[in-house]
Amino acid sequence: MTRRVLVTGATGTVGGETARQIMPYSDAGKVSLLGAARNEKGSDKLRDKGVNPVLLDFDRPETLRPALEGVDSVFLVTGYSVDMLVHSKRLLDAAKSAGVRHIVHLGALAAPDTPHAHFAWHQMIERVIEAMGFEWTHLHPNFFIDTVWAGFRHRPDRLVHFVGDRTVSFICAQDMGAVAAAALCDPSSHIGKTYPLAVEAMPFSEVAGILSDVTGRAVEYRPRPASGLFEIMTRQGAEQVYAKSLAEGIADIEQGTLPLADAVFDTVETVTGRKGVGWRQYATERLHELPASTD
Repeated sequence: MTRRVLVTGATGTVGGETARQIMPYSDAGKVSLLGAARNEKGSDKLRDKGVNPVLLDFDRPETLRPALEGVDSVFLVTGYSVDMLVHSKRLLDAAKSAGVRHIVHLGALAAPDTPHAHFAWHQMIERVIEAMGFEWTHLHPNFFIDTVWAGFRHRPDRLVHFVGDRTVSFICAQDMGAVAAAALCDPSSHIGKTYPLAVEAMPFSEVAGILSDVTGRAVEYRPRPASGLFEIMTRQGAEQVYAKSLAEGIADIEQGTLPLADAVFDTVETVTGRKGVGWRQYATERLHELPASTD
């Protein structure tokens, strides 16, 4: 029988890339791919990409069980707020009731004894997944290349961050999606595995140098003090508990005291058989996304 795989967050960055990476398995008839959407607009977006949409809204618990009927594996992605706790619990309860066997959870790279809430929430969710008896695979990415690139696209003369001159490690959605797809579509080799995800490490000044080289434009790194991050995030509408925790974690990186901040792993190559995508390759492949130079 064909495996049924449901990707939550399928209209977003990592979930969308995971769905894209599953498409070859789907086209070959190895899996039946479903993408979660909260509304018809999201459903239309998924249909345009060749993904079968199902209605699933974490804030509408009545949508969860129907979306999960007959599903074998779920890619669990939640938003960046304390709501991730209740959203995950709702989905896991519904998944257990519907007979889902395997959960692939997108968490975060952190030490097991982390004091920071936004990391601890992910770890608590993973302990619940395990305690409920699911087969599981945990993904632990570090800094998202895609998030940094999204800001750079709008102002391609600068990078702005709050970690000072510290070295941090990076992973892109393409690599996260590839590892997630492998675990979802052929779980036998991935059940019970925790996969740290970071393929290269460097300070933001070095990232700026790579972007200068690739784009042919002068790109400047403009560090800001981590002490100002909380105010900026809350002004932009971030949930306060999450914003406080993230700001504290970034301050620890700025001070050089956050474990694993610059750790690099061979997970992508081990799981997929290819090298992970670093900053130079990522930027080169996306030059067309930048506005034309006015020089």
